[in-house]
Amino acid sequence: MIRYIISRLIIAFLLLLGLITLSFGLVSLLPGDPAVALLGEYATPADVARINAQLGLDLPFWERYLDYMGRTLSGDLGQSFFTGSSVSAEIWMRLPNTLVYLVPGLILALVIGMASGTFAAYRHGRFADKSFTAGVSVLMAMPEFVLALLLLFIFYQQLHIAPAPLGMLSSADIPPPRVTGSVPIDAVLTGQWDLVASLLGRAALPIITMGLFFAAPFGKTVRTGLLQVLNSPQIEFARACGLKPAQVYRYALSDVRGALMTYLVLLFAASLSGAAIIESVFSWPGVGGWSLDGVLKGDVPVIQGFVLVMGATSLLGYVILDALITLLDPRARSSAVHGRKRAQRPAAAAA
Repeated sequence: MIRYIISRLIIAFLLLLGLITLSFGLVSLLPGDPAVALLGEYATPADVARINAQLGLDLPFWERYLDYMGRTLSGDLGQSFFTGSSVSAEIWMRLPNTLVYLVPGLILALVIGMASGTFAAYRHGRFADKSFTAGVSVLMAMPEFVLALLLLFIFYQQLHIAPAPLGMLSSADIPPPRVTGSVPIDAVLTGQWDLVASLLGRAALPIITMGLFFAAPFGKTVRTGLLQVLNSPQIEFARACGLKPAQVYRYALSDVRGALMTYLVLLFAASLSGAAIIESVFSWPGVGGWSLDGVLKGDVPVIQGFVLVMGATSLLGYVILDALITLLDPRARSSAVHGRKRAQRPAAAAA
């Protein structure tokens, strides 16, 4: 089992090297000159050449690539062309701001998706199932920003029970003393619980938006998986043995938990990449809006840093998911063990 996890970590590291290469290559091939974007359209050729020399953009491609690979593996993601701030520091300062609404939003999606998908599976073909299917179709057809604007219109404009979409802090909130640079973490570390409560209240609509948006596909996955298992011979046998409905559901859920865990990790990766939409609508100072601003400005280190951190986070999530499925599912564990034995037999025979 330990060898299996180590092999997955090695594969993840190789994929990370590929991600670093892909990020550097694609961003380097983008049209436009960062020096021109930095200086403006009326910059002289001499000024452009000077900025390119300062940023190292006049060096050969392979020399820039090797320098970038070395710095990235050491944890240095470079500095923003426009602000001069460290990309690594900016990401770690803004990432908690994004997680404040993203993690509760995914938990809400998990709860709603599990409850509604299970209910629809047990009411297959009835009015509740048809209503669920119609609701899921509407939510999945609705873009994320449209759902956010709709919730703003209802709860802020019409009902007046949601705060204005002006970021994490209102004009009356006093920022906490700087400890890490992240407002949520600094508020907790300094014990300003009234500020934490205010921040969570302003995060309510982003959380609901994320929850509803991702609950639809997750609930559909739950319904589809449970329908297949509930109609399988093993579940029919469990019912014939007189097991209680709760026990039957637990057995059915154990059959689809691997697929559900996989889909949940996919939703987490999708939510990280789509954070810019939510943060733009609600003026939220997270890592998504920051990266979008970097894309619009052509800030190459910001784009590369965001792609790398989000990609590495997704890879880590897949490694953890693989380990959990192997631990929880005897079939996956047996497959991993037998696969290693089959790989060792040809080597022993050749020796």
